[in-house]
Amino acid sequence: MKRHYGGQALIEGVLIRGRAGVFAAVRAPDGTVITREERLVSPSASFWRKVPVVRGVLALRDTLSVGMKMMMFSADVAAGGTGESLKPMNKRAVMAAAFAAATVFAAIPNLLARKMSRQAKGEPDKGGAGAHLLEGGVRISILLGYLGVIGRLKEVQRVFQYHGAEHKSISALEAEVELAPASVQLFDTAHPRCGTAFLLQSMLTSTVIYGLVGKRLPLGRLGTRVALVPLVAGISFEVLQFNARHLDSPVVRLLNAPGMVLQRLTTRQPTDDQVEVALSALRGAMAMDGDDE
Repeated sequence: MKRHYGGQALIEGVLIRGRAGVFAAVRAPDGTVITREERLVSPSASFWRKVPVVRGVLALRDTLSVGMKMMMFSADVAAGGTGESLKPMNKRAVMAAAFAAATVFAAIPNLLARKMSRQAKGEPDKGGAGAHLLEGGVRISILLGYLGVIGRLKEVQRVFQYHGAEHKSISALEAEVELAPASVQLFDTAHPRCGTAFLLQSMLTSTVIYGLVGKRLPLGRLGTRVALVPLVAGISFEVLQFNARHLDSPVVRLLNAPGMVLQRLTTRQPTDDQVEVALSALRGAMAMDGDDE
């Protein structure tokens, strides 16, 4: 397939994104599959959507906005509703909430790393290379700990199963095999273009960018991290896009390896019923794009 499809797991369902829009499929309590589609703005419709780094920030905004909307839709359907009474979400509010969360996640590791550095050295943190590496290590440790904890929850494990079903379905499409549960189940639950890899890439990117800022006063360093959140997201997006276009390269596969391993925490083996839901979402997105199975 020349066109890359992506997606995300929902509550009892899967969302698949194509060029024209997104298509969600959710399993209702009565066993039926309820679907919903939404058209997206074409990347060629705006000058800014062609500018490197900036387009990554805009793509992230769209992904968060649509993803949260479809997550609410899936929650309603999974609870026995129809998902038709949900109110439209404000993109600015979604982006503000995401920026606030990213800010907290940028600030906490910095504060923890500075405290650890002072305790180890018995002197104020000077913000050198070692401090930046320590901060990056703290940030990744928090992510791993968080994923490990929530992965023990039964409800989250089902979401992770649908995450695995999404990856298997897309891998089957890219391998040009029959889109049926039996053949789809032969593929791995990890995929090189997974959003989990974006999280890891953002953390690695942030370590490099924050390290290039140089020495700052504690308050200045913290403020710099907050200001650089969009830049980190934009560069991480460009790196993943580059990797997606060069998956045949041994070097790229090596760079993608940590993200593939990390997906062991965010995916689980799906059932055939869950794969059927993922395939329904994939076929819907393909139909929106005019692709034939």
